[in-house]
Order: sequence, then structure tokens, then C-alpha cells
Amino acid sequence: LEDLIQSGVSLPWGAKPPRGQAVYAGDEESYDVFAAILVPVLEDYHHFRLVQNKRNKASPPAPSSTPSDVTNRRRRSSNSMLRRQFTNLNPNYVLQQKLDPTGDYILQTRMRVARSIKGFPFSPVISRAQRRELEQLFRDCVEDWNDPATAEDDIFNDSGLRGGTYIRVMDMTNEQHDDLIARHILFHDPDEYNISAGIGRDWPDARGIYLNNIDKPDLMIWLNKEDHLRIISMSNGGDLLAVFTRLSRALTKLEESLKKRGHSFCMHPRYGFLNTSPENLGTALRASVFVKLYRLGQQPGFDELLDRLRLEASSRFKNSKSSRYTGIFDIANSERLGQSEVQLINTMINGVGRLIDLEKRLERGEKVNLDEVR
Repeated sequence: LEDLIQSGVSLPWGAKPPRGQAVYAGDEESYDVFAAILVPVLEDYHHFRLVQNKRNKASPPAPSSTPSDVTNRRRRSSNSMLRRQFTNLNPNYVLQQKLDPTGDYILQTRMRVARSIKGFPFSPVISRAQRRELEQLFRDCVEDWNDPATAEDDIFNDSGLRGGTYIRVMDMTNEQHDDLIARHILFHDPDEYNISAGIGRDWPDARGIYLNNIDKPDLMIWLNKEDHLRIISMSNGGDLLAVFTRLSRALTKLEESLKKRGHSFCMHPRYGFLNTSPENLGTALRASVFVKLYRLGQQPGFDELLDRLRLEASSRFKNSKSSRYTGIFDIANSERLGQSEVQLINTMINGVGRLIDLEKRLERGEKVNLDEVR
């Protein structure tokens, strides 16, 4: 229990970085053992009912720990009961809509999923020896991806895994380390919040990154940062289908390599893929585009419009105190739990398509009332 709430009690109210949900699970069993604490947090954050009492009402949500963006997330009006989490990584079910065929609006598309490996504690409590064991397991999987015997495997060739390199953070030069961070390829060193939660222990021992191309990677796998694994697919422009296809096939091949060695991902029938943060369950997918919305982003009601479209905007560009307004937004799906990966991608395609259409209308001098847009 102390490990679970450590990040919430170690930092004071108003700390920077903020405390967020202030709880981290120590392993997959924590979601059952500490359900009395974690279920209200899950219900409050994901806006699903997970427990039904005798009066057929949801258990009361836990109070938010900070006045951060967490408390401003969209409230699902139906507050429906979540009975099962489904997964669908089949790219054939993704909408074929071309969001930005001229390349005038979307700068980059980036998708990532978090995965934890069954049998290993999560990052707040994993021991140094266990973390090193997990790293060795991953390095063994990497050998599969460079095996000449799989050269004729089309799915493998399209996964982005072949020919890559695993680099340990301990083996990086300072220049290489800083360059990868500056290019948004490598994760940052732990901040006070990560350290207080136990995630930054023994840093950077047994942490690393897999890159399918050192100079211009479009597939990366982070090892032993906050989660055991974070698989990231990205490309310039707005081809969401291609980015999702690469991500899906990389996940398939990674799972095959793990199963070959007797391992699998942590999975719960109702909560989906389990990770240390209660925010990062279900699909554990964040799909985003960096998109130019210079006029639309300054319109009254823009944030409410994103809520209705089931999207969220990162403050990376919008609220920067050190630079002027750029009109570039990091737009992503606002949900993780209760829908499949394909459903979330399709929701994002529809939503971003609507945003670009509104931006074009404003460019033509039309008047747009965002309150009327659904």
C-alpha cells in the first residue's frame, strides 16, 4: 500500500511536476488486491462504472488530486458500465480517409502503446536484478528480428523491426543522449515525480531504446522507463493508416518473440492491457498528430470542441511561456479504455478531419460558431 501511494504522499500539493493521479500499481495483481483504492481512480479518470452496488449505482469517484489537466478531461455523460475491454489491431478496419493529401496541415503523426510483461513487477518496485533480467529478455527478442531466416516474412518486413539496433542508455555518449532527447526519440531522465514514485531508481541501469534506423527512425521501443515497454511508430505527414499498420505489425512480432520464450503481456479481461499507471490501461494507446490550426486554435470554444470530438490537445505548443503562439497543436485521442484500438484511431481520423475542415473555412473568411459543431 505504501508503494502504491508513494508518489502522492512524497510531493506537496501544487508541486511541479504535478502529482497527477498520485498512485502507481506495483504489479498486475495490484488492480485486484488494491481494488478499493484503484477502482474509484479508474472510474474517475476513464469515466466508466466498474462496480455496481445494490442500488444499481456506480461507486463514488475519487477526488482529483490536483487542479491539472486531469480534472478537465471530458466527462462521459452516459457513465456506462464497462464489462469487457476489446482489442482490435487490424489495419483493414481503419478508415481510408486522407486527412491532409496536400501536406499543408499535419506535420507529424505519432502513435505509441505501453505494454508490461507478465511475471515482472512494475517500475515502482521492480528490483535491479529483475530489471536486468527483463532487459536481457528484450535483447534476446531483438535477435529474432535480425534473423536471416525471417527475410521472406512480409509482415515482419512491414513491421519496422528488421535491421534495428538496441542501445543502452549507459552506453550512450553525452552528446548522443542529448541529441536523441532533442529529436524527441529518447525519453527524458526521471523528474522529481518519477523519483518519488520509485520509477527512477538505479537510473539509467537496464534502460534503453530500440531504433529501426539510427538516423531517421520511424519505429522505436523504449525499455524500462515508466513501463516495461513503449512501442512507438511515427512518420512525417498525416498517413495515419501507415503509422498504425507499422505499429500493429511490430506489436504482433514482439508478442510472438515473447511467447517463444514463455512470456506474454499483462492483460485483464475488463481493464485491458495493464501498466503501472491507472491512466494507461485498456488499449494503452496514444495516437497524435502535430497539426497547424492557427486560426481555429484561437476561436472561443476550441477546448470544448475537442471534448465533443473525444480529442485532447497537449499544452506543448498551446501554452508555452517561452515562445509565441505558433498555432501548432499536438492533438490526440482522449480515451484509452472501453474501445478498441481501431475505434480510437477512427474517432481520431474523423475528429482531426473535422478540425482541418474548420481551419480551411476560417482561412476562406467564413464565420464559424464552434458551439454548433458536433
